[in-house]
Amino acid sequence: MKRFLLFGIVALLLFAAMFFVAGILARDRALADADRELAARAQFAAQTLDRVLQQRMIQTFTFAALPSLRGFVASDETSRDARAAIARAELAAIVNADPNLRAATLVDAQGIVIMTTDDAMRANWRTRVFVREALRGHLHASAPAREANAVVQLYSAPILNNAGDIAGVLALRVDAQEMWRALAMPYTVTLVDEIGVRLLDRSYTQLFVALAPVPADLAAQPLAEKRYGAEITEIRATDLGDLAKAVQRGGAAQLVYRDANGRAIHAATQRITTNPWTVIASASEDDILLPARQSLYTQIGLAIASAFITLALVYAAQFVLASVGKKR
Repeated sequence: MKRFLLFGIVALLLFAAMFFVAGILARDRALADADRELAARAQFAAQTLDRVLQQRMIQTFTFAALPSLRGFVASDETSRDARAAIARAELAAIVNADPNLRAATLVDAQGIVIMTTDDAMRANWRTRVFVREALRGHLHASAPAREANAVVQLYSAPILNNAGDIAGVLALRVDAQEMWRALAMPYTVTLVDEIGVRLLDRSYTQLFVALAPVPADLAAQPLAEKRYGAEITEIRATDLGDLAKAVQRGGAAQLVYRDANGRAIHAATQRITTNPWTVIASASEDDILLPARQSLYTQIGLAIASAFITLALVYAAQFVLASVGKKR
């Protein structure tokens, strides 16, 4: 019996050591696989967003070249009335043909709205980034902004006159859900701008909230130009300093940080090319390790059951042999 107990203790110790090592190896393998997967997810999401932004910018540029719109914007005040009906019908057709498009707007060289399909007529958009960039001759895709109880994006392109000079701007207001639908992924992806403000998130609760507190001098300009919409008058923040620093460095990076609940979060970042925005793909360490733990627990259960069965068979064999020896 003593030998049997000793054998059982040694076997249990060996099992414990084996599964301890197996657990460490499984954990390291699961984390390494997750880090590679997160990096691939971040890269794929960045490419998808770039494609969506570029397609809309090219579309806006194409519409800005329509003769009816160019003629209306480039004409003087006295001749615009004769061109207004055709231009208005063109804008309405553009909006009606696209379910994601909320409004189309023509802005003159002074930044004043001269025709639109919504209620922004005669609004002064001189300070808005998408107008300034288009008047400089650039295509522009704005950050998502909260306007009129909706989250939208504004795409803009310059409108040229016959001499090739910039006469005004075409701005398209697009439902920001277009970007979110493009990232219909079963995992957490966040898009932030160059100062760490969330532009895209799985929940609305963190939208337009910075990863970490933004210094007043950095926050002043985005708020003044209403980058996130007229409804956003201050930039709230969470306390994810390590993640914010990784975003500010730009490029592709991987890190582990702690969230507000103290959980370890693995993340990969990837900068998109169209705008200075960064995609963050993340997953909690608990979720990453859950399949490995479940598999390990199953193996431990089977091993323990096998050990007890083996010990029971050994004990039964010894008992049978002892009984045979006594009879002899």
